[in-house]
Amino acid sequence: MALLRLSSIVSVKLRYVWQKPKSSLLYFRRRIPDDVKPLLAAAGSPHAGKIHYVVSLQTSDPRVAEPKIAKLVKQTDEEWEQLRNPTREGVQQQARELLAQHGIDPSNLEETPEGALWAFESVLEAQLPQSVRESEHITGSQLDRYLSPAHAAAFQMLQGRVKFTLAECVTQYVKARPDTEKDANLVFGYLFAFLGERPGSPAKTRDIRSIKRPDVNNFVAWLLEGKHSEGGKGVSTSTVSRYLTTLRAAFTRAIRENELGGENVFTSVEIPKAGKDVTKRETFTVDQYQHLYRAIDSHTAAEGSDQLRCILTLVAETGARLAEIVGLATADAHTRAAVPYLDLREHPWRSLKTLGSVREVPLTPRALEAVRAAQRLAGDSPFLFPAYTSADQCRANSASAALVKWIQGRDGLQGTKLGNHSLRHGMEDLLRAVGCPGDVRDRITGHKTPGIGAGYGEGFPLQMLAEWLTKATTRLATEAQ
Repeated sequence: MALLRLSSIVSVKLRYVWQKPKSSLLYFRRRIPDDVKPLLAAAGSPHAGKIHYVVSLQTSDPRVAEPKIAKLVKQTDEEWEQLRNPTREGVQQQARELLAQHGIDPSNLEETPEGALWAFESVLEAQLPQSVRESEHITGSQLDRYLSPAHAAAFQMLQGRVKFTLAECVTQYVKARPDTEKDANLVFGYLFAFLGERPGSPAKTRDIRSIKRPDVNNFVAWLLEGKHSEGGKGVSTSTVSRYLTTLRAAFTRAIRENELGGENVFTSVEIPKAGKDVTKRETFTVDQYQHLYRAIDSHTAAEGSDQLRCILTLVAETGARLAEIVGLATADAHTRAAVPYLDLREHPWRSLKTLGSVREVPLTPRALEAVRAAQRLAGDSPFLFPAYTSADQCRANSASAALVKWIQGRDGLQGTKLGNHSLRHGMEDLLRAVGCPGDVRDRITGHKTPGIGAGYGEGFPLQMLAEWLTKATTRLATEAQ
């Protein structure tokens, strides 16, 4: 720890600071732990063989040096921890750096001078025990076990033996994009199940480059035929397209970040009869809304308020997605504001579909009544609908199944295929019918508004949104009310 003078009467002590004799320039100097020293050598670090990690701080002012020191302490801690417990990505990065130090580009070996390759082979050979160097029976991949992780990975790169498994692909993808975990695990689970029926190595440990285009096309057919399902029910072409989008994104990231080279086999996949199996989702008409509201009012009058009917009312009166409503925290409902509203935002137990889904939605009089009823039912719970939401999850699918069954059993709605999402489509129609501008509709429902200008400014005042919602829902007044 150096004692540095700031003035004739003020001095400061800074740890990890060192000065050369007769020089005012400050250096960061930290002793390299004994267990890290051999790891630095194995990784080909420029600090290999040294006792201290030394870097110039490019200043003689301790006040300027202090934040730089804190940053370097954090950096060295991370680097040394990575050396002690290397991740696959870390080892691959060390291997690339090791090759670069010897003038080798693993992505362009054809242009690498033979002298550089021979020199690096000598480096690898020097790491091998004498008995291994003299053996004529240990070759190729068998040598990996005698090399450090970084040198073994570099050796694999030179020989084109770098393997990146499907399991690593999905793990790396989910780590980079945590919000995709549920969908990614589902889709890769189907891919593992499909590949498990094929000859060869276990699906999860297969190199992603071993997946060929015929595998992809057969996987698509396998999904369409319902072979992934116990009941044998196939999925729609739009669902297959969504699955392929996830796989394409994961493979693209793996190929790019791990410099695997080659094409992505999930790019431009043709799905037989794509889009021809689409069935138009039914949407609520004004008459059907009135039947629904009469049914809700009748149920409430006979049995009192309950969470499902409150959820249904809020979906109908706001046009929000079911999960957006089911996953509300009690603090998200602002019933005492000048314009009562719901604050739709991300929560650990419930994400939102897009960035545009984060919004404030005004409450109509009927919606406000439903929120207050839900608050009474929730009691002290931090969740507005605790029967369907907890700190771990939002069970919107459970609420959806119960509500669809109930909706389709009501007078005037029997024999339809109306569901919760039909109310979202219905709100678009209601707003459109009263002349609500498209960008205002998008703000209320959380759809992305096309055009660059949509991303500028603060958006629309809550009062304006409330006025359009009131105009749209006034048409739904029934005799029962």
